Amino acid sequence: MTETYIVDVDQHNVNDILQKSLETPVLLVFWATWSEPSKALVSVLIKIAGDYQGKFILAQVDSDAYPQIVQQLGVGSVPELKLVVQGQLAGGLAGEQTEAAVIQLLEPHVGVVDSTEQEDPFLGQIQRAISIGATDQAIAALESAITEQPKAMHYQALYADVLMDAQRSDDAEAVINNMGDDPLVPKAKARLFFIRLLEGAETAEVLQGKIESDGGGSESRYYLGAHLLILGQEETALNLLLSVMMNDRDYQEDGARIALLSAFDYLGKENPLTSKYRRKLFALLH
Repeated sequence: MTETYIVDVDQHNVNDILQKSLETPVLLVFWATWSEPSKALVSVLIKIAGDYQGKFILAQVDSDAYPQIVQQLGVGSVPELKLVVQGQLAGGLAGEQTEAAVIQLLEPHVGVVDSTEQEDPFLGQIQRAISIGATDQAIAALESAITEQPKAMHYQALYADVLMDAQRSDDAEAVINNMGDDPLVPKAKARLFFIRLLEGAETAEVLQGKIESDGGGSESRYYLGAHLLILGQEETALNLLLSVMMNDRDYQEDGARIALLSAFDYLGKENPLTSKYRRKLFALLH
């Protein structure tokens, strides 16, 4: 997903997402493509996530694709919700739910959303289109939003994200360049850096296999680090890039250091991993 508070869960990032519940409540929704109640509930949840703007993380699990996660978390049917707060199960709901029921589950842990901060109607339309993979529809909605609100940089940043998802890197770069020095620009530029870095690269699974079989060289660790950062396994990614920098500064002409600096922009100053690994990088350089 393109918003940091709406994520897709797989076997690679499930533990990292649950770890984030120590700081931000995580609402897991277990759904299936064949289940119409699932699709209806996901649309409701995306709207609520947009209203709360990061006060909780909406984590979507395709139950058919990842049955091991379903079993691990004791899910009995779809759709089903599980709310995890500070690493502990804090509640749940089974079956199709109304918006009011979901909010009642969330409010003790995330508070009441301020109606003055709710998104305008465009964002719900855009997020629903993204959630079902309707990229053309999302792009059309974003272009309409930008036409009506040309100074709303969050739309520009989301537009660049969707263009990157659609493998339109050059168009995304043009959008980012038009954003000037807006605070959202560093993260957008950093994501574009990693998207382009991974063009033509081997998959994360292949690279992981190489590392598991023989320890992997700088190339495997460098590209796997890039993959995992985008996939949300942030600390593992940073450790891989740091290991390349420690052992092979000449690789890609100090490419691991450059990638780490881009990773810091991607994560943002408020992310505790940014300050932690900036210190590690400083110690390594000095």
